[in-house]
Amino acid sequence: MNGGYRSIVLLISGTAALGGLLFGLDQGFIANSLSTIQTVYRLDTRGAEHYSSILATGGVAGALLSGLLARFLGRKRSLVLAGLIFTVGSLLSAFLLPMAVMLACRLALGFAVGIASFVVPLYLSETAPTKVRGSMGTLFQLMITIGIFVISVSNVFIIRAVVKPERALPLMFGVIVLFAALMLLGSLFLPESPRWLMLGGRKEEATVVLRRILATEEEVAAEIADIEKSLGTGGTSTRIVFQGYFLKVLAVGILLQMFQQLVGINVMIYYAPRIFGFAGLTGLVAMMTVPTVNMIFTFPAIRLVEKWGRKKLLYVGAASMFVAMVAAGLAFRAIGDVAGATGPAWSGPVLLVAVIVYIFGFAVSWGPVAWIVCSEVFPIQGREVGMTVTTMVNWTFAGLLMDNSLTFMQEHGNSSIFFVFSAFCLLAIVFVAGFVPETKGISLERIEADLKAGKPLRRLGQGG
Repeated sequence: MNGGYRSIVLLISGTAALGGLLFGLDQGFIANSLSTIQTVYRLDTRGAEHYSSILATGGVAGALLSGLLARFLGRKRSLVLAGLIFTVGSLLSAFLLPMAVMLACRLALGFAVGIASFVVPLYLSETAPTKVRGSMGTLFQLMITIGIFVISVSNVFIIRAVVKPERALPLMFGVIVLFAALMLLGSLFLPESPRWLMLGGRKEEATVVLRRILATEEEVAAEIADIEKSLGTGGTSTRIVFQGYFLKVLAVGILLQMFQQLVGINVMIYYAPRIFGFAGLTGLVAMMTVPTVNMIFTFPAIRLVEKWGRKKLLYVGAASMFVAMVAAGLAFRAIGDVAGATGPAWSGPVLLVAVIVYIFGFAVSWGPVAWIVCSEVFPIQGREVGMTVTTMVNWTFAGLLMDNSLTFMQEHGNSSIFFVFSAFCLLAIVFVAGFVPETKGISLERIEADLKAGKPLRRLGQGG
């Protein structure tokens, strides 16, 4: 891969991955602004959970319609639409309108992020060359972590610089508006997905795009031939959903996205400052540990996803998170359920290290890899359907956890939820071993051919 080839691929993929920035901006925003929102709008715990989780309701709606949008508008214009909605919703929120309107704006933000969380992995998988598809796919998750970190830093600065919550909150939303506008402008200059163009019979335009991202005319011709062969194997996206091979791979995608949420990541991202506060850890430690570690450890995933492969990373991540959640649960059990209690001398440091290990485990594995695998395993005629369903599953379980986790901790003890998450980590390992294929370095068309030939799911793209 020569330098020009690498640079244009990185430019296109990096710009597209800005859609992940929207997701990250919201996650980091809630984590360090929720107490300010509660003060301004006088929300109790249930009200705070509802404000946080309604984004997921919008995410489900966005994911539901994103397949249609991606098919009929195209991948690029769907990203432009997501950026526009997110920019407008954030701008309106900055005026601190009545709570009913704020909830509607947050629902719209969720709709935009739901579209982006569907379209960005799809676009990256269809546009990036096979040899770097996994690395480019991790850019989506990397942008999420960068968004979380940047908005967390800005929120901490605003909270400390502006004393009055009513003045601080509009500034927090204003920062989101700036980054959302950046994503909107960047998406305007993206090329369209060559596979989407081929789906529409626009071979010449697809060839032009492929010439920008592939090194030689031979590679372009081979890629066009592979796509044409894949498109010629029959079926529309409506018919394909009733095929047995599609239902099998759909089940894999659904369980991947379900486990990505059930290991507890959004609870840790959205509510980390509050969880640390339960253990008497406050200040910068509570506010910045999770976003900082999450961003730092996503960078290794860019290389490891191609060096180690998808499955090995999923194993390492789930095992790391299991150990961390057990340790966190034991620390909280020692601390007890009295707000602000410190417990034994070892409990605070153990909790802090456990959270760091947990975020490491997720950032290098389930964070990017679940999205990557889901974008790779579906046949081209059913890719929008598969990605729609799996993205909706992700948002559904994210919403359930965000809307109930704090209450669950109140009713069953602070330690309880960590043991629940640890159990799901173990189940995730069993699931990966039995059903998830290794897709590293395998063309999308080869994966599809093996799937239709009836190969076991875990053997897709492999010899024998």
